[in-house]
Amino acid sequence: MIKRKFIVQIYFTGFCTYEVESSTEAEAVELARDKSIIQEELLTNLENWKEADSVYESNDEKNT
Repeated sequence: MIKRKFIVQIYFTGFCTYEVESSTEAEAVELARDKSIIQEELLTNLENWKEADSVYESNDEKNT
């Protein structure tokens, strides 16, 4: 059987929660977007969304 190469994209969702001080909700969102990603929180919130996964056959000429 001939094996082919594929590019697979697995979609995950997750949130980082930030506490910010601002005068408006819009400003709070902008301030939170400027903060660094909280890796520990993000990794604990990841959930697979199977309906969003995709796979494409690679056009790499080195397919075996």
